[in-house]
Amino acid sequence: MSNDKRILSKMEIKERLKKDIDPTDPKNQMRSGMGRRRTSPVGSKPKNIRQTVFRLLSYMGVYKYAVLMVFILLLGATLATLYIPTLFANGIDRYIAEEGILEDFRENFDPTGLYRIVGIMLALAFFGSIVRFFSRFVMVRITQQVVKKIRKDAFDKLMKAPVEYYDKQGSGDIVSRISNDVELISNSLGQTILEVLGSSITILGAFVLMFMLNWILGLVVVIYIPVMILFTVKISKKTRKGFKEQQIHLASLNGIIEESVSGLKTVKLYNQEQPFTEEFREENDKLKRAGFIAQFFSGLIWPFIHFMNNLIFLSVIAVGALLYLTTPLVTIGQIAGVSQYSRQFIIPISNLAQLFNALMQGIAGAERVFELIDAESEYEVDGRKPIGKLDGEIEFENVRFGYTDDVTVLSDVSFHAKKGEIIAIVGPTGGGKTTTIKLLNRFYDIGEGAIRLDGVDIRTYRMDELRKRIGVVLQDTHLFKGSVFDNIRYGDLEASEDEVYAAAKMANAHDFIVKLPKGYATEVYEGGQNFSQGERQLISIARTILNNPDLLILDEATSNIDTRTEAKIQDSMKKLMEGRTSIVIAHRLQTIREADRILVIDQGRLVESGDHESLLAKKGFYHGLYKAQFEQ
Repeated sequence: MSNDKRILSKMEIKERLKKDIDPTDPKNQMRSGMGRRRTSPVGSKPKNIRQTVFRLLSYMGVYKYAVLMVFILLLGATLATLYIPTLFANGIDRYIAEEGILEDFRENFDPTGLYRIVGIMLALAFFGSIVRFFSRFVMVRITQQVVKKIRKDAFDKLMKAPVEYYDKQGSGDIVSRISNDVELISNSLGQTILEVLGSSITILGAFVLMFMLNWILGLVVVIYIPVMILFTVKISKKTRKGFKEQQIHLASLNGIIEESVSGLKTVKLYNQEQPFTEEFREENDKLKRAGFIAQFFSGLIWPFIHFMNNLIFLSVIAVGALLYLTTPLVTIGQIAGVSQYSRQFIIPISNLAQLFNALMQGIAGAERVFELIDAESEYEVDGRKPIGKLDGEIEFENVRFGYTDDVTVLSDVSFHAKKGEIIAIVGPTGGGKTTTIKLLNRFYDIGEGAIRLDGVDIRTYRMDELRKRIGVVLQDTHLFKGSVFDNIRYGDLEASEDEVYAAAKMANAHDFIVKLPKGYATEVYEGGQNFSQGERQLISIARTILNNPDLLILDEATSNIDTRTEAKIQDSMKKLMEGRTSIVIAHRLQTIREADRILVIDQGRLVESGDHESLLAKKGFYHGLYKAQFEQ
């Protein structure tokens, strides 16, 4: 294969894409490769199972009385079912195995007593079935309420998590935690709660009644218990680790799918379908191996329990027959009853073994969901000072910031913007321009120095009110599913129709919106894929206009718009910026020539400051940028 047609390596892909990557973007500082999106090392040791189980049970505390009612009903149903083998044993000894009964069975046998016992046994079995059905109905409702609360807590934390949390976590992993892992919890709780309660009562009840019926035969059953417990504990350790690895690999696989689908155009542009396919295949193989280990070891339990069930049953029959023939210590009815209790004693264990798969998956999923719920909330470091209205005076004082401890993005940046001024920030890619506005919105908190609005440190303001007073139009615009009208109204959910239309007209978006098939009611596809980048930008600008902020930030706001439309938007922006302090970040220097002051940032430092004419006269860094754009 010739060099010009060879498949690029992942390293070459990264190098080729570097031109399109902002090195100040925290995602590019925290992720050293295209495929790295994992949140924890594969095979990490699971947390304490007891802690996870108790935390799950704590969610059920609200329904403790309903759970108590279910427990009482289940206790009655289980005890009723457990009494059936005792009746069975007494029926055999009293009415069937009585001395001489077999010789004259046809002439002297009175079936009344036996029928009575059989009737009681049927009634107890029917009662147990009805109560179990009702208990399951109640428990399913409780389970769904609990899962609903867990899912809500997880999503609430996502909404409150700081931006840096999303920088460190892969989107596929986050989606997997709040969907797949929560569903595993639902399946685990729905299947195991009643089984755990019912099986625990059955095991204890069968143990007691078995010894009451015949303690010698009861000992025959008990001697096998340590072997069963030891085997189950050994297998559970391997199974739990396998299921945790399975969930981690599944999250990683979701991340690959999400990244390849969202960046499909880039993948095709560079003809890199094969490398992504290879990465998917490798992670899919890891998921297959982890799933095999988890399923294999959990699958060993049922054959083992089945073997032990038959072994115990045969042991009771053999020992019972030997004692019956040689001693008066047992009766035929006791042999039959204890053999039934041995199955009732083992069957709950086998049921739990069958549910062991779902139980371990649920615990592994719960651990991951609780890790999300326990993540730090940005509102834990929120200020308390309310904001009525901002005058818009901005001050950066010796600001130092880095997305990681070992990389500094801004160093000793200081500037002051008066009320109503238009401040432009320019500089090469990666210099720290966009980082400046992220700090102003408190997406991140600075390491050193201070940022003040109206003379007050922004960290003392309430975060939600601070962001409400700052309007931002980003270079990359996101539209939500819904109508165009809804997307504009997202800037102010209480705005009237006339206000939405006025904002769209001011942003020069009204003309193209009314030409859409359904006008303002036109549905927006996911991410706004049915609109051009320029149209998405216009809608975003209309959204910001409707928000009526005190401060305005434009981050390359017109970069995706043609020159003719840009001129119209500049006029609209001038009206919007009147009386408001505005920060404009731009590469195209003709858009900021009329700014009151231009800040030039290079490699995280403020290297020049002044208006357009004065900076050109200095023949410094800004002059070089301007000359590179217009004097080639």
